[in-house]
Amino acid sequence: MRISSLFNIIKSKASVLNSLTKRFYSHVQSLTKMADEKEFSVEAPWGKIRGVTWGNPSHPPVLVVHGKLDVCTGFRPLIKLLPTSFYYVAIDLPGNGRSDHLPRGVRYTVFDLVPAVEVVKKRFGWDRFIYMGHSLGALIGDITRVVELDPVPAHHTWPTTREAMRAWYQVYYGSYEETKYKKFHGTPETAPKYTYEKAQQLMMASRNMTKEASAQVLERCLSQLGMGCTGIFTYDQRMKEVTVLPFSGELLRKIYTSATTPTFAVIAQAEIDRKMYETCEFLQNRDGSHDVHVYNPQCLAEDVAKFLLEHFKAKL
Repeated sequence: MRISSLFNIIKSKASVLNSLTKRFYSHVQSLTKMADEKEFSVEAPWGKIRGVTWGNPSHPPVLVVHGKLDVCTGFRPLIKLLPTSFYYVAIDLPGNGRSDHLPRGVRYTVFDLVPAVEVVKKRFGWDRFIYMGHSLGALIGDITRVVELDPVPAHHTWPTTREAMRAWYQVYYGSYEETKYKKFHGTPETAPKYTYEKAQQLMMASRNMTKEASAQVLERCLSQLGMGCTGIFTYDQRMKEVTVLPFSGELLRKIYTSATTPTFAVIAQAEIDRKMYETCEFLQNRDGSHDVHVYNPQCLAEDVAKFLLEHFKAKL
């Protein structure tokens, strides 16, 4: 789970929680309770974007965006542990949860999901807001920040090779043949049917979740069919393969570190163990896997709360 982007980590203030902030945060949490969860929907050119909110709308806004094949309520366990002095707005991305799918016929790309952020921003009338994203949601936030909120200087070089471009194309488009096209654009009538118990088992196994954590997600992505006990996943099948341009690591580093927005990143230990971040420095280590914010939010809630309170002047 990442707030804003991966590489632009604020080291000077993200390492130590001063005693005054810690005492004040504990005091606020003991005296107040997060406002009730509320459903909302926003009209977009392609349909509705749906989600939930927590907190007082007069407080500084935090836009919360989930990852691939996920839903907004996956953040519920973490949000309940964060300061009540912010207004949390969590959305189901297009093609996920209860939000409408994008028009049929083409693939999803990460750039097609950026307008969802802009639609929500305009609907709530925000000039500035805090962005909290998980996995794909973090990348969407990075791109939104670059093209809309905090533009970076243009980078005219794209260090890739013909072989790399060919490999990228085969991964994202070369396999988009008739069989896969029919699967990605199937109707509810042709989708696999599951009992709730089977769907929960699949989610727990595929995302390394507890039973309680999986229930937070299933409530928005499993649709019951009629009066029976079976249902289908409501995800747009195209979300299984969201296209991302073949940026090199060096180009991504330049893009991310050129922005001036304060950023705090959380990477679970299981991801670090895959040796994908060997050149990165880490301030603290936390055990967990990719969805740790759903099944064990306590391990990161204090650090996230501290970052929010220290880097943004909330109306406390």
